[in-house]
Order: sequence, then structure tokens, then C-alpha cells
Amino acid sequence: MKSICVIGAGEAGINFIKEIRKLNRDIPLKLIDERDRYFRRKDVFNYWASLSKLDVLPLADFCGEYSVEFVQAKVERINPNTKRVFLKDKPSFEFDILVIASGFKSKDLSIKGDFREGFWYLSDIEPVKVKDYLSISSDIVVYVSTLLGIKLALLLSLLKKDIKVIANDLSFLRNYEESFKNLLKERNIDIYFGVTIEEVIGESMVKAVRVSLPKVFSSQLVFVDSGFIPNRDFFEEQVAPRDIFLSPYSNIYFLGGANSLDIEKECFFINSTEETQRQSISLAKMLILGVSSDYTPQRIPVFEEEKYLEELLQQVTLSSEQPK
Repeated sequence: MKSICVIGAGEAGINFIKEIRKLNRDIPLKLIDERDRYFRRKDVFNYWASLSKLDVLPLADFCGEYSVEFVQAKVERINPNTKRVFLKDKPSFEFDILVIASGFKSKDLSIKGDFREGFWYLSDIEPVKVKDYLSISSDIVVYVSTLLGIKLALLLSLLKKDIKVIANDLSFLRNYEESFKNLLKERNIDIYFGVTIEEVIGESMVKAVRVSLPKVFSSQLVFVDSGFIPNRDFFEEQVAPRDIFLSPYSNIYFLGGANSLDIEKECFFINSTEETQRQSISLAKMLILGVSSDYTPQRIPVFEEEKYLEELLQQVTLSSEQPK
């Protein structure tokens, strides 16, 4: 019996394994991830703002429940010809079927000093660790290029921190740009447009941020919402999906964020969780039942995006009235 190896224990990888086990209890499964636990990224901002708890699932427990071999390791390279996965500090292994569910990664802005403690690209966040930093930090800088950065700044303002938003512009908010600008100002968030972060200053920890005004802001935490690209740089050449799920290589498939062709244009992330669930169901049926994929990407019309912005404005306004 062929085995399936899944790279990535995010929303896509976890849901895919669940769907596989609904269809087949016996096929050998292996899961590879750097982290030792799973959490839903959509819940993280509310958790940081103390509006909700964050459910964290140890991957060893999940894999035990679903009869999956778990390997906690970083994938460094995939050789599609020999069907071998190479890991950092652990032995390589061969695979029969490989599902790359490694999600998105933030666009690298090559900011000087971005290695310091307290600097976070959104794809690299460690929720509990950031929560600890928030408890001892008073000054926060948020670089914004999508709606995620706006939501983060607004929710963190509930903690009564000194927050500064850095952005080239907010034109992606369309007709709601002024409404969100006003809401940021109402929350006492300083906004700087047409500005980039040039350097993160400090020794081991972030102490300040130099921006292109030129100006230096005191800061203990820096969040960079730089937009995203698919995380699939495991091959010697640039690789993209050839069709839905299909890679250029036999028995290697892309799922979730790694399956995206246009994530770089995304600013709202309205139905990403639902899309991932639909993909997981379709690919599981394709691999276990041998049926053709019935998945088609859903395109969100502009009026739905604007409705989402309106609802978000209402939700964030209401969140300021929540008891702390």
C-alpha cells in the first residue's frame, strides 16, 4: 500500500489528514512540520487582544489520534526524481505520495536588523511568545499592506499600547479607506503614509525602528504585514501548480496556500479557511477514491469584499466595548 507524506501542519495539512482518515483508516500517513503544535491563525489576533482564548493542539496528540507518524523537522529540499525529502538535522526519507501543504510565507522586505527578538513577519508568528511580549511592551509598530495589518493594529489598540501604523497607502480599502483611517485615529493610532521601515534597532531585543521619514520610533514589538507568497521553495527550480493540486512531478501535489497562484494580489483573506477545507476534501477523494478533482476556486466579487469591510468596521467598533 502506498503511503502519503504531508508537509505542513497548518489548516490545510490538518484538514487533509482528517479527510483522508474518513475515507481510509489504514493508509500510512506521515506529517512533517517545524512546530510541535497546531493553532488556527484566524484566532490569533483576538487572542492577543484578550478577546478570546487560543486553542492549541499538540501535534503528537493529533497524530496519535489519527494514526499518523509525526516528524518535527524543517524541510530543506525535495528531490522529485529520487522521491526523497531532505530535513534539517534529521535523516532524509523516500516518499510514495507527497502533499505539500506548507501554506504562505511573508514577502521578505530585507529590513536591516530583522533578526532581533520582537520582530515578526506575520507568517512567522509564535502566538504564546508574542502574547508574553505584549504583556511587557508599551510601544508597537505595525507595517501594513493588507487588511490583516489593519485588523491587528485595531485589535492591539484595545490593550492601550502606543501603536504606530506604517503604510505605503491604504487604497486597497477602496470606498472604506477614510472610514478605517478615522477609526485608527479614534483609537489613538498614529499613521504614517508613504513610509518604509529601514532598520530595526537594538541589541538582542528590538528597542526602536528607523523609518524613511527619516525618523526613529521607540518600539519593543514590530509586526510586518508585507503580503504573502506561496511557500513552496523546496525544489532546485521555481515550481508552481500545473493545474489544480498538480505539480510538474509525478505523485507530488500542492494544497492550501502552497496551491495558490495569485495570493500576492490578496488583501482581504475572506474565505481562506473555507477554501482550504474544500481543497482538502477534494484532494483526499482524488487520492483515495481515484476520482477527478471537483474543486474550483471561488472568486469573491467586489461587492462581497466591500460588504466584508463594512461588517469588519462594525465588529471592530463593537470589540472596543468588550469588557477587559
